Amino acid sequence: MGGARSGGSAHGPLAQGPVAEGRYRLRNVGSGLLLEIAGGRAGSGAKARHAADDGSESQVWRVLPVHPGAGLYHLENAASGKRLDVMGARTEDGVPIQQWSPNGFGAQEWLFERHVDAPGTFTVVAVISGKAVEGCADGSVRQQEDADAPAQWWRLEPA
Repeated sequence: MGGARSGGSAHGPLAQGPVAEGRYRLRNVGSGLLLEIAGGRAGSGAKARHAADDGSESQVWRVLPVHPGAGLYHLENAASGKRLDVMGARTEDGVPIQQWSPNGFGAQEWLFERHVDAPGTFTVVAVISGKAVEGCADGSVRQQEDADAPAQWWRLEPA
């Protein structure tokens, strides 16, 4: 794995710690675009992507602890009420990220690895696979082995 798992990176040291429960926009550091559900769709299976800020609720995420004090989180889309989810609970690189109804599976649990030298910036890691959420050049969002790259860094902006 990349530097994020070894406790440091070219971007700076990392730390795990609580994220305040609340509503956020997640901005990809590499692209400057926001995590959203494509087309503002409400159904399970709608793909996540990163796109220009349009002010919609499909670009707002409620960060909710899985269990109080546990350090694992659900990301619930404010428009649809569905959770960010690794498609099919698969663990390999390149699997798309989607939204799905709450189901209690680890594919909907996320860990935020804080970049301590860049407040509000995190690597978002899928608990099911240990892989980072990555914004791709084509606008899609997938899970990928940690490359300690800006495409895998997300800034949490209160919404």
